[in-house]
Amino acid sequence: MSTSKHLRRVKRQLYLNLISAYRGWWHWHQVSKGVGGGTAIILLPSCDREINHLALLYLDAMLKSRKYRDAIILTHDAAVEKCAPLFSKNILRVVRFSRKKAEHLMQFYCLYEFDKRFICASLDEPNGRNGSALIGKRGTTVEEIFVIGVYRVYPFTRPDAPSYSGDDGEIKTFLEGRPQ
Repeated sequence: MSTSKHLRRVKRQLYLNLISAYRGWWHWHQVSKGVGGGTAIILLPSCDREINHLALLYLDAMLKSRKYRDAIILTHDAAVEKCAPLFSKNILRVVRFSRKKAEHLMQFYCLYEFDKRFICASLDEPNGRNGSALIGKRGTTVEEIFVIGVYRVYPFTRPDAPSYSGDDGEIKTFLEGRPQ
């Protein structure tokens, strides 16, 4: 491949990333409009049930350690929408947030840390994060990597999962913390 073709591809990708980051900026301002400084805004960018379960399970510990009052959850996982209120009374609302919007928001976040309230609850996103590579190293678990690395809660003790006595199988599976 010639240098000029390669340079054109790089320029095109930079342009697309910039447009995506701009869209992320727009989505951020739509979500954060009117939200006070005491509210964390947590993006659950995937439907990884284990990570989403940990994000909700340790939510109150994270809020307390970072001195937030409450949180807004952004997700496209229907199970999170159903189950989030069972985990914490400190959730103001759960916002249906498409995967495409999440990608734009993460592209914006890759530019710089635009707001301390924003937390991306993922081991491997946004691009460049590689927490999954640490799983099993010196006996570390997914839970330890998530709670310490993503939520920055240390030391941590595992809270009890909420109880549920209904008939919804999806909620029961989610509360058990099993991957889908």
